[in-house]
Amino acid sequence: MKVILTGATGFIGGEILTQCLDHPSITSLVVLSRRPIESLSSHLKAKVIIMEDFKSYPEPVVREISDADACIWAMGTYDGNHQVEVEYPIAFAKAMMQERRGGKFRYVHLGGAFTVEDQDKTLWFMPTARRGRGLGEFIMRNFAKENGCEERWETIVMRPSGVLKKDRFMFLNPAIVDTIGFIRSDECAASMIDVALNGSTEGVWQNSAMVAKGRTLLEQ
Repeated sequence: MKVILTGATGFIGGEILTQCLDHPSITSLVVLSRRPIESLSSHLKAKVIIMEDFKSYPEPVVREISDADACIWAMGTYDGNHQVEVEYPIAFAKAMMQERRGGKFRYVHLGGAFTVEDQDKTLWFMPTARRGRGLGEFIMRNFAKENGCEERWETIVMRPSGVLKKDRFMFLNPAIVDTIGFIRSDECAASMIDVALNGSTEGVWQNSAMVAKGRTLLEQ
């Protein structure tokens, strides 16, 4: 399968990148990035496309990505920046549908456990960030319906809670980690990649389901 990845230089995106490169079902990986990624310069499976503006997709870029099977959108902010959370993903979706001809495209969106789609809901902590990310989730979940492409586009939102580095806090009992509501970065990445490759009957995945799926995959 051909997969597109954004946010590859970030904490979670970096782990997704590593696992994508090792996954036998992913034969081609297109990374959309603002800057070069030196480790991928000679990788046979990966191609990095430098994006000067994530709101604009030149024709050569559209041609390169339009035949992909899925995208893992791991780009996000901690402050709910409207341009990054809303404008960037919607620009990507419209560019994809511009030239796509066959097969349903699967879009896996990295959200968060505390995001809120209701923009009028009263929030007592991090209101701007939670609403901003929630608005991005809402718009992307409804993209296919709003643009008449339900036969060609599928959105799945993943909502991890606190994400821990995979090689940190290994001394913690998994039961304690589960009770607190954390997820390891490798569990998060594994669950997102699996959904991108195999689809899901659920349109939204909460943290507990991601932990269970990721843990099972990593134990195989």
